[in-house]
Amino acid sequence: MNWRRTLAFSRRALLHFRHDRRTLGFILAMPLLLVLVFGYTFEGDVRDLEVDVVNLDAGVPAGASSLLPGGLRLGERVEAGLDREVLIPHGTKDVASARQRVRDGERWAVLIIPENFSSNFLLSAAARMNGSPGAPRAELEVYLDGSNPNIASAVLKAVSGAVASAINALAREMNQSTVEQPVRISTGYAYGGPELSFIDYFAPGVISFAIMMVTTMITIILFVFERRAGTLQRLLVSPATEGEIVTGYALAFAVIGVLQCTVILTAAILLFGITIHGNLLLAYGVLILLGFGHQGLGILLSSGARNELQAIQFIPLIIFPSVLLAGLFWPVEAIPDFLRPVSYFVPLKYGIDAVRSIMLRGWGLAEVWPQILALLIFACLTLGGSVALLKRKRG
Repeated sequence: MNWRRTLAFSRRALLHFRHDRRTLGFILAMPLLLVLVFGYTFEGDVRDLEVDVVNLDAGVPAGASSLLPGGLRLGERVEAGLDREVLIPHGTKDVASARQRVRDGERWAVLIIPENFSSNFLLSAAARMNGSPGAPRAELEVYLDGSNPNIASAVLKAVSGAVASAINALAREMNQSTVEQPVRISTGYAYGGPELSFIDYFAPGVISFAIMMVTTMITIILFVFERRAGTLQRLLVSPATEGEIVTGYALAFAVIGVLQCTVILTAAILLFGITIHGNLLLAYGVLILLGFGHQGLGILLSSGARNELQAIQFIPLIIFPSVLLAGLFWPVEAIPDFLRPVSYFVPLKYGIDAVRSIMLRGWGLAEVWPQILALLIFACLTLGGSVALLKRKRG
């Protein structure tokens, strides 16, 4: 490969924007507008969250308590009362493995019900009924992946609701008209925490989406324009190889991608104070790889358009599936079952997963390599297809 010619193509592609300031302004202002609008206005509901439940409660046998002569297994009642529309609970007895699954991103949370949960509840309830409000409460623990504030809030709400429902049912059995909840829910976080805002979770998705959308859109329109103007044909009859042309454009869009990332990150940090725990250079690398793949996709799609107006019609076909299925607004687990397998064919999903994990969880290459591999395969397929397409045009 002749790098002098390759860099000349990159310089030529970038100089194009010097004469088209409206397009350059659009490239930089559009993602900024997205992060502002969605950051201030968007709120999402979540459901179908995978959680572990470690129920170690030994219960209270029949005849052991005068309050409930028939015995009590409060842990089972709490577990049975979990909202199945919000949570998908998986039973286990191994606390350490359950915590590790949360840290690995395989579960959103683990609910840990201790061995003495029922007995402590009855002791606390009896003390309060005898006028000793200072008696310690029974306690259970929720260990969370707090990298998504909405999901963390939904998990805690579902657990609190299950506890309240179980205690209200017990109050009716004990002929109590008023109920005081002698249960404390303690929380621990693998990532994030109460201080994490929704924009912290949303910003990595917006950045990835902006890179995908602008790269695809500009590539389609630019290649259709170059073909109509005859520039592409002149390039194909020059000594430059198809690989040099495609790589030159890829490097140019990498520069644009870096500028976009910098604008969005600067705005998100200054205006919203987003939290970044991981390596920003690795996040930049993921975003550039995502841009490479969609640049190749844009070249392939441009072959099906005769003019810029037709080229624009391809854009919604790329954007809408990506917005709905890539986990931009809600986790993939919340997508209907029949659509969930389709999401694994959306490249943006892997970009968002990787950037979000790097920025919020502080994950490194050892954790996000599967997403990087998926993006690398996508980029090789689309850029390789672009080179093959140009060879066919030259032939």
